[in-house]
Amino acid sequence: MAATAKALYILIVYLCLLLFIFMPLPANAQSEQRSYLTLEILQDKAAHLIQQEGRDTIDLSNYIIDISQLDNEFSRQFYQKINNTISRAGNPISIDLSNSIIQGDFQVNQLGISSPLGEGVLPSLFTSLEQEKINQYYPVGNNIINQVPRINIFRGGLKFDKTVFTGEVDASNSLFLQQLTATSARFQDIFKLNKTVFAKEVDFSNTIFSQNFNLSHSHFFAKTKFKQVEFQGISDFSNSQFEALIEFDEAIFEQLADFTHSVFRQLANFSKTIYRERSLFAKSKFFDALIFINSTFEKTVTFRDIYTNSIINLQDTHLLNRIDFSNAFFTPKATINTSGLAFDSTEAKIIGEVGVIGKIINVNYLEGNETVLRNLIRNFRSLEQITDANYIEYQQEQLRTKQLSDRLTQISSWQTIFTWSWISLIPQWLSLNLLLLLGDYGTNINLLFTIGIIAITFFGFLFWFIDRYRPNISQPIIPNSQEIIVMLSSYLTLTILSIINIFITTDRPWLTLVGVAIILLPIPILLTSLIYGQGRYHKLLDTTYFVEDGSFREFRFLLGRLPIMPRFPFYRDRYEPILWQKRWNWLNYYDFSLNNIFKLGFNDIRLRDRHLPGLIATLVWYQWCIGVLYIILLFWTLSRTIPGLNLLIYF
Repeated sequence: MAATAKALYILIVYLCLLLFIFMPLPANAQSEQRSYLTLEILQDKAAHLIQQEGRDTIDLSNYIIDISQLDNEFSRQFYQKINNTISRAGNPISIDLSNSIIQGDFQVNQLGISSPLGEGVLPSLFTSLEQEKINQYYPVGNNIINQVPRINIFRGGLKFDKTVFTGEVDASNSLFLQQLTATSARFQDIFKLNKTVFAKEVDFSNTIFSQNFNLSHSHFFAKTKFKQVEFQGISDFSNSQFEALIEFDEAIFEQLADFTHSVFRQLANFSKTIYRERSLFAKSKFFDALIFINSTFEKTVTFRDIYTNSIINLQDTHLLNRIDFSNAFFTPKATINTSGLAFDSTEAKIIGEVGVIGKIINVNYLEGNETVLRNLIRNFRSLEQITDANYIEYQQEQLRTKQLSDRLTQISSWQTIFTWSWISLIPQWLSLNLLLLLGDYGTNINLLFTIGIIAITFFGFLFWFIDRYRPNISQPIIPNSQEIIVMLSSYLTLTILSIINIFITTDRPWLTLVGVAIILLPIPILLTSLIYGQGRYHKLLDTTYFVEDGSFREFRFLLGRLPIMPRFPFYRDRYEPILWQKRWNWLNYYDFSLNNIFKLGFNDIRLRDRHLPGLIATLVWYQWCIGVLYIILLFWTLSRTIPGLNLLIYF
């Protein structure tokens, strides 16, 4: 019984399979039966037009059209019959060749109205509005008129949906005043559309171009679609101009893709495209966004000498070879988004002008892009473009700071604040922000030098003030007017110039100035206020607090020097008080401050160690400690900005 049931079950399944195989498909699932187009049918179709989308249309869909034999009567009459109908009609007539098979070379341009160009030479067949548009697309005096004295004008639309072209298709040197659609079509030979103007939308979605596709020197005034198109041959879009949106979503370029000298006025969408061979965008202009999201470049892609005024979006793009941005011009609004960019081979590299490309590259967020940033840094270091590598690392630390800020501020409960994991973020956040503000994370040596000069002038002026202004002692010490003017003018000049330079060299000048002020002002101002508030009651009140080594006068590197004079008598004899009575004495205070910050100096100037107020010593040691941290930061920055100077860190 079980065996019988099993055999019956197998038989039913077998019959179902046979029924499925031999059952005719629904009309919308099978290809419609095509018959050969004869001369009689063509004459009938040309005489009896149908209405499609409100326009008179010659319906030649679902036919096999054999024009492979040029000496054949049908081949000779085919173009003439259609052209006569179009030329004699008062209204525009469209042509529908959908789901047909065109055998042989197809001269599309012979179906248009051949017309000369120039003022007053257009046939009276065209309406005044059409003539106005034609003159707009081919203005008088334009070089195009001299190069192309005659064009083939299509007043109506062309429809090639699901059409198969077995031979070469030539639609060059034409003007399409209405839509051209060729969705899901198949062009098995060369397709020429060069030197053509498209006034309305063009749609080639899901089409396959088996051979070369030539659209060079063409002009698109409306939306253009090449979605999911497969270019199996060379695709030539060079010297073309796109005035509206152009879409290449999920297109595949098996051979060279040439877009050199092209102009894109609006967004160009190349998302999810695949480039098997080289792609050229050299000397093109992009006035709006250029999108390559999730695209794949298996060979080199060239953007040399381009002009771009918006974003080039390489998000989640797969790079297997070089992408070249050499000599590209980027406006202030231009960026290159590399979030999720994958370097999928050892040959993958980004090339650009030194000191420029690093500033243009942008990553939106840190999480998930750590590898991307490391690859970008390694990319530029391998090319010895240290400046660009540093720009990327600076951006990386900016993103890290933002991430830390978010973690510090996103508090789920008050108990979170008292956990060690939250508290440990604070020193990380502070140190990162200081490194970013004081030197753009070791990438801006100019900014760091400027901050050093501000510190030197501030402390130099402060030491001069404390040493030379003692009004509340038995014999007041007050500098003369000339010394006051010189000191004030030098301090203000150096400080103002340094502040101006900060605004020039960093994109966050106010935050940088706030950071510098927090380091320089509170403690020194507090100590100075205490010095004058408490008064001075010590011996040697009429003597300077500063001494200099009188045994030499030379410019020296004083890295290991401490700010207090030595205690041993043999060395003590070499130090003498600085000369108050000299007019250039004010330079000694700047020299002392220079020693503490840059560890450089012309004279070895130090504090005396006898009858020295503790507040003054504290102030000097505070500056010396700042100088130690500053010189470490300076060496680290130099090692990152000067190729080959591997002082602390190189990679």
